[in-house]
Amino acid sequence: MKSLTWALALRFLLSPISSLSYVSKLALSGLIVSTGVLLLVLSVVNGFDRELRERVLAVTPHFGVSLSGGSLSGDSSFDADMLAANGIQHLVPVVKTTVVLAANGNLATAQLKGIDPQRYAFVSDVGSFLTNASGESEATNTTLDVLDQERFSIVIGRTLAKRLDVAVGDSVVLMLAEPKLSIVGPTTRQKRFTVVGVFDSGSQLDGRGAFVSLETAQRLLQLGQRINALDGRLSDIFDFAGTRQFLRATFADATAVRSWMLTYGNLYQAIAIQKVTMFGLFSLLIGVAAFNLISSLMMMVERHKADVAILRSMGATDRQIIGLFCCLGMLLGGAGIILGLLLGGLAAIGLAQSFPFVQWLLGMDLMSQYFISYLPVDVQLADAVSIFVFASALAFVASVYPAWRAAKLLPSRVLAYE
Repeated sequence: MKSLTWALALRFLLSPISSLSYVSKLALSGLIVSTGVLLLVLSVVNGFDRELRERVLAVTPHFGVSLSGGSLSGDSSFDADMLAANGIQHLVPVVKTTVVLAANGNLATAQLKGIDPQRYAFVSDVGSFLTNASGESEATNTTLDVLDQERFSIVIGRTLAKRLDVAVGDSVVLMLAEPKLSIVGPTTRQKRFTVVGVFDSGSQLDGRGAFVSLETAQRLLQLGQRINALDGRLSDIFDFAGTRQFLRATFADATAVRSWMLTYGNLYQAIAIQKVTMFGLFSLLIGVAAFNLISSLMMMVERHKADVAILRSMGATDRQIIGLFCCLGMLLGGAGIILGLLLGGLAAIGLAQSFPFVQWLLGMDLMSQYFISYLPVDVQLADAVSIFVFASALAFVASVYPAWRAAKLLPSRVLAYE
């Protein structure tokens, strides 16, 4: 009986007298646009969330500890069990400072970090974003082991390299931001380095990150065998409260203990809130389209009054008539929803592919204010299913009243005028 009801609803929908009216086309278009745009917006928000997790937090250590005066040795090791008990996967020694890089008449400020390439790979995947001479990613690299090739070598970000107009093999002059006091007054400590690698992570690190070997940084800052900072990776990126207390108690001379939440926490929360907000706002558009669906079905009821009367005279019950027009509404609404989701998914994928061309056409860097330099898109099946279920539920609710009106038609009155 159910299959017969659906078949009859499909026949009603495709019959000549049911050819889509202006109101029906408006309802169908509203569902297509609202569901498609909702999926497109959610896919962009999902893309930012994915890039923050998988790219930005992949190259950025989850937390950092600044030490006063370089009181800890670079050869220091930490008890793995104790670290794990306090939510820390890895903790590695580094040397940090702010420097000025000069090349080809250009100057740029950078955050210099001295690292042990093998150990630093435990807290950052920046090595996997190294590029070759043609600018393509070198998928085989997982560490910054290129720093071990030469004594005074440096790896910088792609944006920083463009600003200085340098490439692999070129030289840059590194100057410390803090001058050194001597008998002749303040003097700037500087050293010429060879660029042995350029990384392209697509994040803000590309414009300010520079890496040298740990030994080179210690010599540059005259720290001997000591370090002035620690970088670490958390077991749970959202659980840092207990880890902070442990770090404060373990390193009493720490001048600062900062997690990734300080830099990107507000952004991460904003992304989550924006996804919920956008779903709510565009759900209102789906509701408007569903309201138009009510008008469309009411017109179909008027056009098919004679057919309904004949069905009633043949013994059709109120429940069967209501089911018939509910199926009719679901067919019309379902077509708009499915088509909208397909177009929304294709538009999201196409937007990600065409975004560089759009930026070139406008002559603007539309992502200059964001933590990545491209438009991320992540079309998730779960979002499509959620939109489909929600929109289908609204379409069903919108079908109930016209179906009830159809069930209340009296066959004698209708057929009297036929």
